[in-house]
Amino acid sequence: MATIGSFLLPLCLVLAIASFTGSTTASVIQEACGRTSFPDLCVESLSQKPESQSTDEHGLAELAIRVAAESATAASTYVSKGLEGAVNDSSWHQCLDDCSESYVDAVEQLDDSTGAMEDKGYANVNKWVSAAIADAQTCSEACGDVALPDKATLTEMNTEFTNLCNVVLGLIEPLSK
Repeated sequence: MATIGSFLLPLCLVLAIASFTGSTTASVIQEACGRTSFPDLCVESLSQKPESQSTDEHGLAELAIRVAAESATAASTYVSKGLEGAVNDSSWHQCLDDCSESYVDAVEQLDDSTGAMEDKGYANVNKWVSAAIADAQTCSEACGDVALPDKATLTEMNTEFTNLCNVVLGLIEPLSK
């Protein structure tokens, strides 16, 4: 009987600590994301990353940059595939070509933001993420009057990317104070 008790007590302690740590991490994500313009998107996108369960607010901002970069890469891939089929329509081709350049720039700016986060250069992160948002806006404007076969998808990708970048800005704001 003593061996069962000596086994159960440490097990209960470990489970209690694990439970407490998990709820604390979830509350850090909820609290940090609550300060952003898109709290639901923030919580959803960060919670999908296992690293979010064991990091602080700085780490959450780094993860948010990575999520935004993944979104930009997906949009860039979508645009590149669209360019292959746009050879017979010059306005469509120009729209997608502008978007391609914009998303290449956006990915580079988010890469620069990742480097700035390592040095806690939050002002530079703000500058580069804001420039990435402007790149998505450039894509939207380039395609504004163009009839694309699946314009809704590109519009949705631009919106999601812009919203994810705004999440990053919301997460770094309190860190820069």
